[in-house]
Amino acid sequence: MLNKGLRSEEDQRINSILQKLMTLVFLPENWDESDLSTELHKIGMSVEDLCNFDSDTLNRHLIKFNFDWKQLEEFADALVVLSQREGYSNLKEKAKALYQFIQTESKSFSFEIMSKLSQL
Repeated sequence: MLNKGLRSEEDQRINSILQKLMTLVFLPENWDESDLSTELHKIGMSVEDLCNFDSDTLNRHLIKFNFDWKQLEEFADALVVLSQREGYSNLKEKAKALYQFIQTESKSFSFEIMSKLSQL
C-alpha cells in the first residue's frame, strides 16, 4: 500500500500518462504509433502487449501499476477510441471487460460505466 505522499505522486504520474494517451487516440489518421508505444512503455507495456494481453491479464497489469478506479475507467475510454483504428478492433472487448471489472471490484455502482457498457 502506498502512503499518501507516494500515492499522490503515483496519481500524478498515471494521470499524465492517461492524458497523453487520450490526446494520442484522438489524433487524425496520420498519427505516430511510436508515441503510443512510448506512453505504454511508461506503464510496463508495449503496443504488442496491449493487443495480445487477454482481458484479465490487462486488468491485473493495470492494478499492479497502481491505477485507481477512475484511472482504469479513463484507460478503458482510451481503449474504446483506439479500437476504432485499423488493427485495434480487439481493444473494444478489453475495454468492455475493464468496465465490468471496475463495476464488480470497486463495490460501487456507476450509471456512467453502465451507459458506456451499453454503448459497446
